[in-house]
Amino acid sequence: MAVIRIPHVCYDLWLILSLLFSVDSLSPVARRNFIQTSSNVATASFLSTAFPANAAYIDPNTDLPKITDRVYIDVQLSTGEEGRIEMGLFGELLPRVTENFVALCKSNKYAGTTFYRVISDLTIQGGAIGDDTGKTGISSFGNTFEPDNFNVKHNRAGLVSMVRATNGGVDSRFFINTVEDGGWGDDRYAAFGIVEDETSMKFVHAIEKVKVKPPQNNPKEPVRITASGVLN
Repeated sequence: MAVIRIPHVCYDLWLILSLLFSVDSLSPVARRNFIQTSSNVATASFLSTAFPANAAYIDPNTDLPKITDRVYIDVQLSTGEEGRIEMGLFGELLPRVTENFVALCKSNKYAGTTFYRVISDLTIQGGAIGDDTGKTGISSFGNTFEPDNFNVKHNRAGLVSMVRATNGGVDSRFFINTVEDGGWGDDRYAAFGIVEDETSMKFVHAIEKVKVKPPQNNPKEPVRITASGVLN
């Protein structure tokens, strides 16, 4: 059964609601519940049909898709601290999304972009080529494109997924789950890879702890990607 494509509304609705409520003031559990509720409201608002009850979900904790490619991004914090995030990609399950990400990393297109949104105990979001605000990005194909599928469940820390554009497609923007209970992303975002090693994940959590400016949760000081490339 094909998985229904969902417009990219979760983050946008969160931004609107966070104008009224301080997300950072919530406890980690309350924050995740807030995002989940926002996502559910957005889905109800934009869809006239329900999600498929028997979508072809894949649990990455018990059935991790085959890793076909490995890439990295080098990141520098405003403190001068530097780190590398290495990711394994699910090229057989999501060949087009993987091809896009590998091409962008290989050509070093991510150099100079930032992690423009950080929501502690949830996700870090970056890779908006050509737009530091994070509103748009540029894929290796030029335009946005439809992701292969939304089959991988967002229930594992370190999963790497593509951000959705307003037209439902994807470009260069991606986010990394920092916690295991990211179910708000199921059916909405294409998880196409995972941060494999503890050192990389430790640096993801370092990014997660930077100070941010409400309501968009933009880092107060740049968290900049300085280089990217392929490992195999």
